[in-house]
Amino acid sequence: MTISNNKVGRPLVEFTDDQLRQISQLAQIGCSDKEIYSVMGVSKATFIRLKDRDPRVQAAIDTGQAELHMKLRRYQIELACSGSVPMLIHLGKAILGQTPAALAIDHKESPLSQFLPRAETIKGLPSK
Repeated sequence: MTISNNKVGRPLVEFTDDQLRQISQLAQIGCSDKEIYSVMGVSKATFIRLKDRDPRVQAAIDTGQAELHMKLRRYQIELACSGSVPMLIHLGKAILGQTPAALAIDHKESPLSQFLPRAETIKGLPSK
């Protein structure tokens, strides 16, 4: 962390390029802001102030999170391609919008029609 000396007020604190890389790496493994500022050794208020003042801090976090998302997607696709049925279902829903509700709409009958045969059977039972 570099500290510049101002003549008035507290000294300004800025993250170095190495620290920005570390922030990006922390975001890449899914660390929260709280975990990041704890590892970086600054308070929550200082971290928020640094994010607001220096766009490189938020950019480092965004880059790390984007890399995490890409890595997870790559693994999901690999699992699906290897034949993992749960992953195929998940990706079908998430990417292709395939849902059980969409399949039910394709049937030209009421969703209640599946219960009608059961209702007819119950109607034929003797009453007490």
